[in-house]
Amino acid sequence: MSSTSNPYRLNRQVVPSAYRIFLTPDLEAFSFAGRVEIDVEVATATNAVTLHAIELALGTATVTLDGTTHTASSITFDEKYETATLHFDSPLPVGTGVLEIDFDGVLNDQLHGFYRSTYKDDSGTSHTIATTQFEHSDARRAFPCWDEPSFKATYQVNLTVPSHLAAYSNSPALSETDLGNGQKAIAYKPTMKMSTYLVAFVVGPFEETAALDVDGVPLKIVYPKGKAGLSDLAMDSGAHALRFFS
Repeated sequence: MSSTSNPYRLNRQVVPSAYRIFLTPDLEAFSFAGRVEIDVEVATATNAVTLHAIELALGTATVTLDGTTHTASSITFDEKYETATLHFDSPLPVGTGVLEIDFDGVLNDQLHGFYRSTYKDDSGTSHTIATTQFEHSDARRAFPCWDEPSFKATYQVNLTVPSHLAAYSNSPALSETDLGNGQKAIAYKPTMKMSTYLVAFVVGPFEETAALDVDGVPLKIVYPKGKAGLSDLAMDSGAHALRFFS
């Protein structure tokens, strides 16, 4: 069945090529605020752009093409197909541009999307972390996106988190900026071109081992604070797996 006749598949009138994702999780309120910038190609002039979004409150949505910014006049949701459609008063012209959407979400406790989890340290104190599980179609719960494997793109993640917590994503950090308000902003390198379900990030009270060079690939083990003694097996297994699959 083609993507145009299958209602569970998105059409290809507008196709993404690169995402820049900005997220600020609140581990006490179990929520997050976000913004996404998506480089898109408009293949066919259209008054509507449909992409995946579920359990997100979408705010202002714009598409900028050839220096002109088009603001969505309304947004409609389809819970069955887990989509959001941005409606424009005039057709978007063919060309390349940038789609920007503001949104808010909930750090759920359902083990999918951008969710919260807890663990107890040796003293019995409970700690909250925020982490992701997107496979196979739950990235749409963390940011608006074309959440199908065939819509491959690059992803540049930016996280604003409490200064005392650690944060990780698919790629190494490009920069870390102290915002002076008890928070820090971390920007990560863009990923390779890949599917949405491979995007990942985690925030919490973590530490990491020193990097081990595995045939030119640096390997680190991230662990909850105080659990350094449990990292040796993970390091040995990780190094073996990297060499084996390479």
